[in-house]
Amino acid sequence: MVLKADYEFLFVGKDDNSFLENYSYDMKEEHGEKGGEIFINLEIQNNPVDSEEIGSTIFESMQSVFFEDVDKEPYVRFEAALKAVNGILARFKAEKVSGYIGNLNVVISAIVGDDLFLTQCGDAEAYLIRKRFVSIVSEGLNEGVEGSIDTFSSIASGKIEAGDTVIFSSTRLVRYISKTDLAQSVHRGNIVESLGEIKDMISTEILGRVGLTGVLFSEAKDEATALDGETESSTMSMLEDDHGKITARKESLIGRFLSKFKGVRRQKAQVFNGGGEFSSRLKEGFSDFSDRFFSKKFGKDKILVLLILVIAVLTVGIFYANSSQGKQEELERLDTILTSVHDKIAEAETKGLYDKEKAKEILDKAYLDAKSVFDSEFYMDKASLYLIQIEEVRDKLDNVKRVENPKVLADLTTKRSDVNALGFALFGDRVFVYEYNALYEIVLDQVQDPLTIDDKEVVVAATGFADRNSVVFLTKTGKILEYKDGTVSFMDTEEGAFHKGVAIADWSNRIYILDSAGNQIWRYTYKGSQAKFGVGEGYVVDGTDLAASKDFAIDSNVYVLKNNADILKFYGGKKAEFYVNNAPFNMTKDPAKIYTNDKLDSIYVVDAKGGRVLVFQKDTKTGNVIYTTQYLFDGVGEVRDLYVSPDSKKMYVLTKNSILEVDL
Repeated sequence: MVLKADYEFLFVGKDDNSFLENYSYDMKEEHGEKGGEIFINLEIQNNPVDSEEIGSTIFESMQSVFFEDVDKEPYVRFEAALKAVNGILARFKAEKVSGYIGNLNVVISAIVGDDLFLTQCGDAEAYLIRKRFVSIVSEGLNEGVEGSIDTFSSIASGKIEAGDTVIFSSTRLVRYISKTDLAQSVHRGNIVESLGEIKDMISTEILGRVGLTGVLFSEAKDEATALDGETESSTMSMLEDDHGKITARKESLIGRFLSKFKGVRRQKAQVFNGGGEFSSRLKEGFSDFSDRFFSKKFGKDKILVLLILVIAVLTVGIFYANSSQGKQEELERLDTILTSVHDKIAEAETKGLYDKEKAKEILDKAYLDAKSVFDSEFYMDKASLYLIQIEEVRDKLDNVKRVENPKVLADLTTKRSDVNALGFALFGDRVFVYEYNALYEIVLDQVQDPLTIDDKEVVVAATGFADRNSVVFLTKTGKILEYKDGTVSFMDTEEGAFHKGVAIADWSNRIYILDSAGNQIWRYTYKGSQAKFGVGEGYVVDGTDLAASKDFAIDSNVYVLKNNADILKFYGGKKAEFYVNNAPFNMTKDPAKIYTNDKLDSIYVVDAKGGRVLVFQKDTKTGNVIYTTQYLFDGVGEVRDLYVSPDSKKMYVLTKNSILEVDL
């Protein structure tokens, strides 16, 4: 069958920051039916600088490769063209430090004869309307794409027939219009009227702009060619953009494209038949009622009944009118809120350059407003985009540095596959990693064989004890063990026992134990002549509450990290006046460790589950700290601990099973 494709482009909605464009190219006049046509429906969000160039490049690549050799199979041509597009988009990403070129919502399709090929990325979708039934023919094409270097990784293909209408949309259209309404909006023989009716239905629902491409297929000649419905299938092909290889995988996708559509058609036909029977019975019942109602003269009773019916109809009409008006008022209210959110984000970016606290207030208000819209049933896509933008502005003002693919200095799983590292312990130039019952020494980038600390005790914290060139461990039961000269032994105190705690640190010939349950920091002085520690002394003398403390660090001052991310500073056992200037928007989600020493001019805080390290510069004039930056580690899991080399200016971050190296 020779098909004619009538098409029209349409943009719906108000202008926003995204780039929208529709493209088409037709080679039928030059090469006949085997030439075919291509259509691209494209939206690029959050990249106003490069969007037009990216869109034009995608179109030009598809055009040049797809029509390069029309004697090849259409599927092979389409696959090769997508391979070229993937390669070009990969180069665009490589030119960006972050690898981000915007959010792409794109449908790419080709029509050759009665064959339709398409691919998709993002929220873009394609719909086939056949005989008043709608099928989402792009469904599932972006499954498994996350983590792939290819933007387009799957292809759907199938047969089309005269009377079919295909709609390409830059967003998920069925969020705003039901399949039934979409099917009813299609006018046979006039694609312009079809798009116009769709526009009327969705224009009050959508905030921002949506790009639509409508294609109506009709017979170009008076030929009767039947659709070979028994052999339809869809094809998915995984495209590679390196080494010039294309690997294809074909599978029958029942439920996708035309086969899916036919299943729906059969199901709908059964519903329709049942509906016809119900309609006949309803018609018969109404006819019987009208015959009996009007068989005699009108009386007062019948007039009263008619009056009640009229009032009921008017009541229902008024109810629906009020509901419609109420919905429109709600849409206008939400539209106004999102417009205000947009303005607040722009204002906060400007304010943040000189007044971060004010910018924080503005962004917090913008977040609450956008979240209120997101939680409603309207404009969820737009509200979600604004929520993302708010986080991006916060990260920008917080000077967030994303560490992608950090260097792995040492892999602890080479020594124990189920390793569960807890922290670092250092003395001199020696570096150790410990877990609940094992100690690993790191020599350069090599992990030494683990040493068992104790068969019964469970280690909760450890520190290097520089005064004795050893590592001391604090156990769950409140015991202290020492690793020195290759052996592990228990240590003792004049009291016969140590206080339990959650963290341990050393300073000179003393060790300090943070006892959050006892609301104290215990200080023990090592007495070499007795080979044991003296009596434990309470370091905090002013009664400061330490009940919610997680960790501490010493540089002659003592810094205590609380579980709400607050930092307390002590000197001489008394809490000092201490402020964090230029505080970050998001302090930490899970504050776990604090690190500094007398050789460092910064304090580092580990946000374990957030995968972040926050850096605060010490202000020697005021004794306060100034927040400067944070390092965000994506995809490495929970961050357990860190240490910083003041000589090499490198930070070493510990995860559950590896050590990462980062240049500062």
